[in-house]
Amino acid sequence: PFVLWAVDERGIITLSEGQALTGLGLKPGQRVGTSVFDLYRDSPVTVEGIKRCLLGEETSWEVEVNGRIFESRTFPRWNDAHQVVGLLGVSTDVTEHKRREEEAQKLREQMQQVQKLESLGVLAGGIAHDFNNMLTAIMGSTSVALLALPESNPARSHLENVMLASSRAAHLTKQLLAYAGKGMFEITRIDLSAHVRELVTVLETALPKKVQVRLELAADLPAIEADAGQVQQIVMNLVINGADAIGDERGTVLVTTGSHDIDDIYAQSLFAAEALSPGRYVYLEVHDTGCGMDEATKAKIFDPFFTTKFHGRGLGLAATLGIVRSHRGAIKVYSSPGRGSTFKVFFPAVAGSATRPLAVGPHFRGKGLVLVVDDDEGVRAAVSSLLGYFGFSVIEAFDGRHGVQAFIEHQSECVLVVLDMTMPDLGGEEVFREIRRIRSDVPVILTSGYNEIEATRRFTSEGLAGFLQKPFTPAELAQRLRAALVKEESQPVAAADDKE
Repeated sequence: PFVLWAVDERGIITLSEGQALTGLGLKPGQRVGTSVFDLYRDSPVTVEGIKRCLLGEETSWEVEVNGRIFESRTFPRWNDAHQVVGLLGVSTDVTEHKRREEEAQKLREQMQQVQKLESLGVLAGGIAHDFNNMLTAIMGSTSVALLALPESNPARSHLENVMLASSRAAHLTKQLLAYAGKGMFEITRIDLSAHVRELVTVLETALPKKVQVRLELAADLPAIEADAGQVQQIVMNLVINGADAIGDERGTVLVTTGSHDIDDIYAQSLFAAEALSPGRYVYLEVHDTGCGMDEATKAKIFDPFFTTKFHGRGLGLAATLGIVRSHRGAIKVYSSPGRGSTFKVFFPAVAGSATRPLAVGPHFRGKGLVLVVDDDEGVRAAVSSLLGYFGFSVIEAFDGRHGVQAFIEHQSECVLVVLDMTMPDLGGEEVFREIRRIRSDVPVILTSGYNEIEATRRFTSEGLAGFLQKPFTPAELAQRLRAALVKEESQPVAAADDKE
């Protein structure tokens, strides 16, 4: 698709031919006799190129004409006296080529972003997993000590400080796991509007008085399958981020929910949409009237440890991205300087109604033999101590093979198994299958520093009794124990009444 054209020494067009003229709405020869300087007076680059060529220089440039992009090259024409008597030009329509090139560049940038997120996610997930094992040992042992000490003991305040610091460290590792996309542990069907309404009501008290939070929450939304704690983290991160963007000025954070049908074309405008499938999605939209962002800032906001604040670790939006990716969702960001920012998070909609959470008290007493299988000695000791406090007798196994052997030896008296997900040689999934093959009715509670959603679903479909994210508190362990044993009412050992 090109145009072959020529002008004389005065700049009058003497030739205009070529297939690309059709794209400009022109016929061959239609421009002959027209002054090229008059025709392109609004295109300085074209006028400059022609003038230089008429002075004897070969020139080239790129110009947009009627929405089409042309690459032009000109060659001076000489007479026998070596004087320039005009020029010959070739203009090639490169519009489609440029479009394909831009799409390829966009795809390369998306792939680079995905690879960067995945590599950083592996690093963050590995660190958080190992650190969570250590925190489980610290918090478990400290909890047992606190439970054993009377209220008047002066050592309690020091142990409570250990628990407080450990809880803060656990929150940090949850953010790392969320960024890594490995933080989903308890998937339920959630009514997003109801969840947001409850959370924002509590969150408003922590925001500056000059920031008003408005809610426009759709009724009768489809449910989403998500971890309630991680959805809570998304809402908190986005609302607090919006309030921070407003700063000391008066402003508004508008939180909206709704549903949206996404096709392949719309998905191309979304961030982190590599796992997105066309269909119905439920969205959470948080808009602030703050300072807004320029393009350079928008390009970095999801990078871990990037922050525009004087305080903070810069993990909030990075963690939000990780949670959204692990839920097979996507994010759309609108922002410009002085006009605020909008973050729109999409979650896949599912059929059926939302699950109502079960209210379970933190106090629990039980009896019977529990098998604890974990390759971390500190974790085994902490969990065993807590189980002993709750009234159970315990046997420990330091790896998967030892765990299977121990279960074979004690299968008739074992009332429950606490099983680590990630172990060398024989992992939690293999141990679980062996235990279920030997005795299908024994409840198994899975524990892990992190876990992929696919693995969780595989276990759940085969009758997993519960899931515990490391580190966990005595109350959380008690909740899982009671829930698991209540399901097994036919067992000779059952949970005793709570001590309130």
